[in-house]
Amino acid sequence: MQATLLQRLVHHLAPNSCLWCQMQVQQPQAQLCDFCHAQLPKLDLSWVEHNALLLPQVAQGFTRPKFDRLCSLSWYRQPYRHWISQWKFQQHHAAGELLCQLIYQQALVYQQQGGSLPDCISYTPISNQRLQERGFNQAKLLALQLSAAWQKPCVSLFQSTNLVPHQIGLNRKERLANLKGKIELQKRALPAHVTLVDDVITTGATLDYLSALLKAKGVQTVSVWTLAITRAK
Repeated sequence: MQATLLQRLVHHLAPNSCLWCQMQVQQPQAQLCDFCHAQLPKLDLSWVEHNALLLPQVAQGFTRPKFDRLCSLSWYRQPYRHWISQWKFQQHHAAGELLCQLIYQQALVYQQQGGSLPDCISYTPISNQRLQERGFNQAKLLALQLSAAWQKPCVSLFQSTNLVPHQIGLNRKERLANLKGKIELQKRALPAHVTLVDDVITTGATLDYLSALLKAKGVQTVSVWTLAITRAK
C-alpha cells in the first residue's frame, strides 16, 4: 500500500497527527508516528505455531473451543482498547483505518512466516439495526484486510436474524444465551478451511457458536483472527 505522489504532497503540506502521542507522523497514510508504532505491544505467536490457544494464559480461559487456531495482534490493553472502543462506538474512522492497517501488516508477516492460509475469510455478522446505527461492520472491514493480504475471497457466511444485545460485561453462558436463534449460517457451499474475523475475543462464546455452525456443515478447520485477546483470569 504505497503512497501516491499526490498523497505524499498532501502529507508534506498537512501531515497527520499520531493517534497516540499527537505528534506529526513521518509516513504518508500512517496514523502513528514511527516511535509509537515501534512501541506498540505485540503478541509474538511464532514460537507457538501461530496459535494463541497454545498459550496457558489463553487456554485457561477456553473450555474445548470449537475453533482450531487463534491469532491476535495483542492482549486487550491500551492503546488497542482505546482505539477499538473509539472505532466501534464513536465512529472514529481514523482509529479504524489504523487498526485495519495493523491487521493487514500482521497478515503479511504471518504468510511470510509460513502460516497456514484458509480457503476463504468470513466475519462475525451484525444485525441490520446495528449496521444502521454504526454505519459499518468492523469485523467485515478487518476481514477484507486479510483477504487483500492473502488474495483469498472474503465471503458472508452468516446472517444475524435478530438484534444481538451488547455482550459487554456478560459471562460466557450469558453470551451464548444471547446468540441462540439470532445468527444463522447461510445456505452455500463451504470449503475445508475458513478463517473467522472479529475485533476482540473475550470469552470466545460468539466465535465458538459460529465455529460450531461451520463444523456441523462439514468445515474441517476454523481459524480465528482478532485484533486483541482478553487475558484469562
